[in-house]
Amino acid sequence: MRKFIYNPINDKSPKGAILVGSEVKYTLRVSKFESVRNAYFVMHMDGCSDNRCLMTIEFVDDRYVHYTFSCKFMGAGFFWYHFEVEMNEERTIRLIRSENLDIVESPANSDYLQLVIREESKADKAIRKGIIYHIFVDRFNRVGDVRARKGLKFIKDWNTPVEHEFDDKGERVNINCYGGNFKGIIDKLSYLKSLNVSTIYLSPIMEANSSHKYDVADYSKIDSMFGGSEGFAELLKECKKKGIKVIIDGVFNHTGSDSIYFNKEGRYKTIGAYQSQDSKYYSWYDFGNYPHDYSCWWGFKTLPQTREDSGFFDYIAGKDGIVEKYMSMGIAGMRLDVVDELSNNFTHAICGASRRITPKSFMVGEVWEDASCKIAYDERKEYFLGGNLDSVTNYPMKNAILEYVKYGKVKPFVNVTNMILDQYPKNIRNNLMNILDTHDTVRALTYLGADSSEFSENSKYILSSEEMERGVELLKLATIMQYTIMGIPTVFYGDEAGIEGTKDPYCRSPYPWGRENFELLDLYKSLGNLRNNSVLEDGDMNIKYAENGVLIYERVKDDKKVIVAINRSDDNFEFILERTMCNYFTGEYVSGKLNLERNKALILY
Repeated sequence: MRKFIYNPINDKSPKGAILVGSEVKYTLRVSKFESVRNAYFVMHMDGCSDNRCLMTIEFVDDRYVHYTFSCKFMGAGFFWYHFEVEMNEERTIRLIRSENLDIVESPANSDYLQLVIREESKADKAIRKGIIYHIFVDRFNRVGDVRARKGLKFIKDWNTPVEHEFDDKGERVNINCYGGNFKGIIDKLSYLKSLNVSTIYLSPIMEANSSHKYDVADYSKIDSMFGGSEGFAELLKECKKKGIKVIIDGVFNHTGSDSIYFNKEGRYKTIGAYQSQDSKYYSWYDFGNYPHDYSCWWGFKTLPQTREDSGFFDYIAGKDGIVEKYMSMGIAGMRLDVVDELSNNFTHAICGASRRITPKSFMVGEVWEDASCKIAYDERKEYFLGGNLDSVTNYPMKNAILEYVKYGKVKPFVNVTNMILDQYPKNIRNNLMNILDTHDTVRALTYLGADSSEFSENSKYILSSEEMERGVELLKLATIMQYTIMGIPTVFYGDEAGIEGTKDPYCRSPYPWGRENFELLDLYKSLGNLRNNSVLEDGDMNIKYAENGVLIYERVKDDKKVIVAINRSDDNFEFILERTMCNYFTGEYVSGKLNLERNKALILY
């Protein structure tokens, strides 16, 4: 019997992040067989001292004394709390959170978070009705004639394997372009609708002198290799006909060194910051020993970092700035690249600029960790407090799903799920960009199928036939989870076709048109249809069972329910279904005792 019990998923009402003005009740259970004098609720706001409050005994059952404390929050912010229990032998026990959110007895400082927000996200909820499809434009599909700009290399054979690229100095470059363009996307819109795509997320489309376009050369122009402004307008027009929204990458932490602003290569007629301290762009960058010593993103000299305390701020987020320009074109929102390297002030301004044009715009931040209370560059990030981000890239859940599916580890999935339920606002939870891989990571198929003893994520790795077979079967399970947890499934182009690959550049292979894995493709189309179930849009999520490689969780909305059961143990697993439900994959109605075979999944609704 445990001495102390508190889990915010079960013992806090209401659970999760709350709105300003809400009252929350916290319940701590203490074994009635312990010699306890008092229990205290201890809380502090960021930067403030602890406030220690006596808890009251609400009732006593046959095993536990139930201590409660209620608190009304009148201001937004980050509130940290723990419990202290005074024992009769004159010692005080500090009770804090463990990894899975349950309390442990420890002197360390690892408090729970109570997030109090000003307002919920007001992003267009229609985005939740289907899936998000992430297109790396150069590698998705090519239609018509494509001409490479000077300095870029056009790969005519679409099926040419991607490889590392180096210049004559042995430095890494990204100049090989396959010619994917807006016409190519338009050509495949019916295909995307067959996957139930409601939103296309495009990698950077602004003019840049690379294949990936994260080295922006001119924010004001859309890359001509993709089709320019006219081509983009046509894409938006055709997407609107299909009921598909479009969001784009916003890269506002750095520009390219080969740009009109920096102009290190002298390509442009403008006087860039690298060329003269009299340049109107000089103040946008942070130089040391001018001009060769300058701040750049993670040491990449091709990506000089911009300064927010300069004209760059208004150029991007001010009236008639870059954000307003693109929102006015008809996009639904932006995914902000390396958002944790932008200040709160800049992120707020960017999101505010988008909403001046489109009040229900969808603003996503690239965050690789818990985004509810992240600290970066000595600043607590206010992503969820209100008027800021509507979603983040859900890397913690990505990692948890892949670890579970590959190794049968249930704990990471439980921990991440509980963290999101406890600390993320409800609308954020339902807006999460649920990924299994991205242009920055190993393809999920490769990770799941590869022999762990031989696998290296940074070198070329081709799956054997046996590994491919294993990877496909495990990717099916991972995708079922991706499509049924809280948030929006976000598919990196070609996952549904069986693209494999380790980290960049190998994860960025051209889409294998005509060589798809149709077994996977059929599953993705089926799961896309499943997303029409409104329970998956914004239903609550509860984990019902998580032990020994078996996961069972449910999504619930009013009287509707979807249950997902997955078995990654070494044996078959039996469980009782309390009411009659339909097996999504067979169409049969089932109830009572069900047998779940190992390495199989059930979706019941």
